[in-house]
Formats: sequence, C-alpha cells, structure tokens
Amino acid sequence: MKKMIIIVALFAIAHGCKAEEVILTASNCPEIKLTPQYPKAPICPMTLDFTDHTLTFPYAFCEMVTVELLDDDENLVYTDWLAPGQTSLTFPSMLSGEYTLRLTVGNYYYIGLLAL
Repeated sequence: MKKMIIIVALFAIAHGCKAEEVILTASNCPEIKLTPQYPKAPICPMTLDFTDHTLTFPYAFCEMVTVELLDDDENLVYTDWLAPGQTSLTFPSMLSGEYTLRLTVGNYYYIGLLAL
C-alpha cells in the first residue's frame, strides 16, 4: 500500500511541473557545401526540456554551441554559448514572448519555436 501512495504522490508532483518539450529540427548551415563523404540520411531532431527560462539539453556537446533567439522578423534578440560539457542554459527573465531558437552545432542548425 505504501508503494501505491508513493507512486501516486510522485505522479501528482510530476504532473504539476511546468516542463515543456522543445523540438528542434536540423538543417545544413547554408555556407557549408556537402560533399559525397557525408551521409545522405536526415539528421535526427533534438528534443530539449524548457522550464522557467532554463533550457536543458539531453546530453553535453563536445564543442562550443551557439544559441540564438530570433524574433518574428528574424532579428537577433539574444545570443549565448554552451561550453563543452554544459547541459543547461538560463535565459534572462526580461525576455518574454515567442522566439525562434537556433542552435549552431558544427555544420548544422537546429531550429525550433520557444515561448518564454
């Protein structure tokens, strides 16, 4: 019976959290020309966790990653970087609204919508 109460309590706590999934699609950076040595399969999308202005990545990157927020007119509003090994990034609380999130990872862009 104790196990059932604990499971129900954990479910209630998890249900009350305001975590949001952000799904980013991948594309090639326009300035990089692909040659036949690259695989022809599509790149898998990336799923991120977003809670209270904090973006959490599923794994740490081995290289520096550029994180950009763009407004509706594609004007750059905010830029930051993820250091190698870093798995989360917190945006300033003064930012609010809907933005396009763009990550530059090596030769690829990961792009998705983010509501702050």
